[in-house]
Amino acid sequence: MYSRSCQFNRPKVRGFTLVELLVVIAIIGILVGLLLPAVQSAREAARRMQCSNNLKQIGLASLNYESTYRQLPPGPWDGDPGNPRGTGTGACCRAANKAGWSAQFKILPYLEQAALYEMATEDPPWWPNRPNNSREDDVAQILLPVYYCPSRRPPTGYGSAKFGRVDYAGNGGFYHGRPDSAVNFIPEAPLGAPASGTTTRTNGGLVKGRGGAIIWSKEGDKRILAEIRDGLTHSIMFAEKSLAYTEHGLDGGDNERWNNPGWDTDTIRWHFPPRSDDQTYAPDRDAGQGTNWNRYFGAAHVGLHAVLCDGSVQFYDFNIDAFLWRNLCLVDDGESNESRIQ
Repeated sequence: MYSRSCQFNRPKVRGFTLVELLVVIAIIGILVGLLLPAVQSAREAARRMQCSNNLKQIGLASLNYESTYRQLPPGPWDGDPGNPRGTGTGACCRAANKAGWSAQFKILPYLEQAALYEMATEDPPWWPNRPNNSREDDVAQILLPVYYCPSRRPPTGYGSAKFGRVDYAGNGGFYHGRPDSAVNFIPEAPLGAPASGTTTRTNGGLVKGRGGAIIWSKEGDKRILAEIRDGLTHSIMFAEKSLAYTEHGLDGGDNERWNNPGWDTDTIRWHFPPRSDDQTYAPDRDAGQGTNWNRYFGAAHVGLHAVLCDGSVQFYDFNIDAFLWRNLCLVDDGESNESRIQ
């Protein structure tokens, strides 16, 4: 008998060498390094587009409000005009009922938020405090995406009650005083002026030639479109507000509920040159520094969006000329800004 050994032809299997594997990993790393900034840039562009759209909706809602009431939505106040204890400068930090709530609350029906607007009740004014008067707490707990810049934060509630905030402030015009409450600095004229109380007609956008689009309405004043002498296309109505990235929910301009903050930097800002969130003054809490109120506009982007009084949205660089920005905030000074814009 024969014994034959069967031999099989096995294909040769060639694997990666260590050097080849390292080269492939290096190539993948380079591609990721090239693609990641592009992806991040695309995401930020999408967030900026959403932010611009938020302001567009706010602007159109405000103009629809004006069509109904023949005035731009009035700003908030503190206390209550009919209550002697709530009429002076000592009244702080909230209105006595919904009549003095923010412009951001007043335009809700024109943002398809009529149900939220109607949640507030017609309670009589109560000062200094009555828990949940006019259902202010219930309304404050509703987080509206249209009021949050997606580049800064998602809709977020703060404190134990989880009250919402707003990233878009009304233009109050010229502020007589410091850009930051904790910094003892007032810009020289014509960009600054002697200090005056925040809850005064002077800083309420009611001094002729230094007025804003959203005014302090505690004494019944109204801002009508005919008073905007600079042209609707050259006058800011709302813009993004500055907020240090460490101060979300804590900063003097972000520590009050969105619907009832009083005449405050939570929902109102003024003419000072805008700053990015990275350049915004923030107190050193580890050193025991107290709350600071930033009174200027700003944003988490490389510039900021603003909606003008004609409903259009523009994007401005933080290096914008300080006089041009001041003129954009002063809606009745008679300077159209055309020469500076060109």
